[in-house]
Amino acid sequence: MRILVCFKVTPDYEALREADWVAGAADGVETRYVRRILNCFDEAALEMALRLADSPAARGVTASLGALSIAGKEVEPYLKTLYALGYDRAARVPSEASLDFAPAVTAAIIAGYVRRVDHSDLVLLGCRSGAGDSGTVPFTVAETLGWPCLTQVTEMEPLGDGRLRVTSMVDDGLLRATLRLPCVLAVGNAVVSHLRVPTLKDRLARRDKRAEVIVAGDLGVDIAGELSRSPCVLTGLERLRRVRRGVIVVGETPREKTQALFDRYLKSAIEAL
Repeated sequence: MRILVCFKVTPDYEALREADWVAGAADGVETRYVRRILNCFDEAALEMALRLADSPAARGVTASLGALSIAGKEVEPYLKTLYALGYDRAARVPSEASLDFAPAVTAAIIAGYVRRVDHSDLVLLGCRSGAGDSGTVPFTVAETLGWPCLTQVTEMEPLGDGRLRVTSMVDDGLLRATLRLPCVLAVGNAVVSHLRVPTLKDRLARRDKRAEVIVAGDLGVDIAGELSRSPCVLTGLERLRRVRRGVIVVGETPREKTQALFDRYLKSAIEAL
């Protein structure tokens, strides 16, 4: 079983100043001064792959783990961490242009990497990857590869003979399905959503391993050309304000406050019924 997890490192948008959102225009928001964090769904996918490899049912199956990110050097510390945790392969595809609003380009790079370089039979992605994400990347990757795709995955376990038992969330509960590889899985609110932390011994043992840097052109993708034909163009940004009004009910005792609440707000609503 050859597993590839595609992940994204995003700015910590909670740390942005409000002025940065106001100033954001066609060039996007200035995020260079905030730290980078793993997208929560991608983090769950990375941990899920480790758990799949550690599963007792997988002992008779050789599971090789790989990680791919479309990013610059800022992702290098995360790739080193994945090596320390037991990932066998790690690669990044640099892109000078922002792909936040170009899911088709992102999917083309991932599919090209699977076909031309990694030859994986199981691809894991987060169901969403941050600001501007449409949630379509996993489905577009699956369509390009001609593989089945299941979304909102929360758990999975190997069954042997190239099959997986996958649990996913649907509108009316949980769905448990048996899938045959190859396939694409989009991870949602997983049971375990945090990536484990490697020990110092593990980091030292794999400190010399380097991530492979692959040019998008070698994967058959012309990023600049694809973006010029993209139907989605960022023209501006506007921050949504979600403010709720509140009323302080005044009273000396809980009884007085309850009576005031009833007289001023609840009584008229009840009478209207």
